[in-house]
Amino acid sequence: MKLKDALRFMFFLFCAVSTFETLFIATLGFINNDIFVFEAKELYKIPFVAFMSVLPVFVMIRSETAPRPEWIARKALHFILTAGVVFTLLIYFKWIDKQNVLLVAIFFLFIYITAFAVQEIRAKRLADAINKRINAFHESENATHRGGG
Repeated sequence: MKLKDALRFMFFLFCAVSTFETLFIATLGFINNDIFVFEAKELYKIPFVAFMSVLPVFVMIRSETAPRPEWIARKALHFILTAGVVFTLLIYFKWIDKQNVLLVAIFFLFIYITAFAVQEIRAKRLADAINKRINAFHESENATHRGGG
């Protein structure tokens, strides 16, 4: 992934994480029948956690195509860093306790897998579009050489 693509993906991921954090807090409050009263400073925690959780995307930046083992290692490192950042901040802000660890883990995995799938689908579409243009160029070039020969 190049820097430009990483930054674009980070923005998408930031929006998704912020949305899912808000849904998680609302779901947790609904399940526990809690009434939340937020101070303004509390509202800054949601985008802060989202921003910090997308920073590990920088691990995925490379200048050229990486071999499969390197890609797997980068993806594993990205997952570990992201999980570490997310769970550290959730514990620090006291958004997670023993009662809701499973729910948090499910939300985290859902967000992570969804973002990964969207990224892979977008990359495949781009690759298919590029390959289509390359094939069209080669067909055009071959037709020119056959016709002019």
